[in-house]
Parts: sequence; structure tokens; C-alpha cells
Amino acid sequence: MVGFTEQVQRLRAAELGRDLFTIPAFEMLLDLYTCKRRQPRSLTALTAASSASERNSQRIVHRMAERGLVMLQRDPKDGRRIIVDLAPETRTLLDRFFDRLVELVALEPAPDQNGC
Repeated sequence: MVGFTEQVQRLRAAELGRDLFTIPAFEMLLDLYTCKRRQPRSLTALTAASSASERNSQRIVHRMAERGLVMLQRDPKDGRRIIVDLAPETRTLLDRFFDRLVELVALEPAPDQNGC
């Protein structure tokens, strides 16, 4: 379901325009959720996953940190670099979100002959 959601995000951007139809916070949460093999994620690398400008993406990351969705820490090897990771509660929240998404898809009735 996570992969499907990422495909939907890419399709939405390709068909409707990445500049107009954006949801940068969710894009960055998805990136963190799926990037265990790419850890650690720097703030700069994470903002590249967003459809918003780098400056706006950084603001969004800081707002997510204030709300406890992500954790920020200085890189011990390079104090100028900020490392971003999901808070454990956010990983649980996203697990639950995708479980509910699977349930919704399973319950969705097939379209009738008119495609409605």
C-alpha cells in the first residue's frame, strides 16, 4: 500500500502538475517512512523529496518537529548538517494509516457499468 501511495503521488504530480497540486509534508513523511536503507536523512536531502521549494520544505519540517512528528538532531560528524527522522509515534501513526487505507480499498465497491 505504501508503494501504491507513492505511485499515486507521482501520477498526481505528472498528470495535474507538481507545482499546483502539492502536499509537501506528506511527501516528506512518505520519504522518511520508506527510506530506512537511506538513513540518515539530512534536512537538505529530505527537502528534495518535497514538491515545495527548499525554503518552504524546511519550514514544514520544523513545524512537523514542533508537533512531534519528526526528530531533528545535529550530525555529530558535521555540526552544520541537520538529521531528520520519524518519531516512533509517527511511524506507528503511518502504519495505522496504511492499514486503514488497505481496509478502505478492500471495502470499495466495484464500479458499475457506467464507471460510477
